Amino acid sequence: MIGFRDPGTYTRLLFSLILVVAMTPFFNLIPGGKSLFHLAFIAVIVTAVWDIASTRRLLIISITFGVPVLAARLTSMIGNSDALFLRGAVQGLSVLFFSYIVFEIVWDITTSSNVTNDTIRGAFCAYLLMGLAWASAYQLVALLQPGAIDIGPGGAITQAQNFTYYSFVVLTTLGFGDITPVSGVARSLTWIEAVVGQLFIATIIARLVGVRMRNDSDS
Repeated sequence: MIGFRDPGTYTRLLFSLILVVAMTPFFNLIPGGKSLFHLAFIAVIVTAVWDIASTRRLLIISITFGVPVLAARLTSMIGNSDALFLRGAVQGLSVLFFSYIVFEIVWDITTSSNVTNDTIRGAFCAYLLMGLAWASAYQLVALLQPGAIDIGPGGAITQAQNFTYYSFVVLTTLGFGDITPVSGVARSLTWIEAVVGQLFIATIIARLVGVRMRNDSDS
């Protein structure tokens, strides 16, 4: 496919995603951790916009989705604002942006005639992005409906940590039960994420791995 992307496209995005997911628990332990968290997310946004830009149209669309998220996070970071509107804007725009990126990645990897290592990395990126999208959705629900999600004794931990943790527990169906959805919206988001996570592994990733193994055996 002719486009703007280089070979090994999803490596950069996967690295930035792993950085965000792995480092989230430690951001509040270091000075300026909130700003570092925003910077890590900005790195995800920039690499996501760049890495899915296989055509000029996709580049324009991804920039259209990405710039508002970038602006909201920069405003929150520079202004160090805890205003409800700004926090809601950051999370709402993040949900839209991550959802769009997941759609484009899934479309790219499932319509490709050749499954490469980069295709598998793209699937992993989509999976991690789904977790971050739902984490932002949970944060948005918690902002709009205080008490919608009971975070229990971990309440002193930052929302980003709580809901990133909760999102990936749901996505992987680990089901620890230490954080509980209370409102109807939170419960619906929770079961939908669990179903989507399992379907993604059972269909997308399993199919890609199967095709890759078959291609390797034929070569």
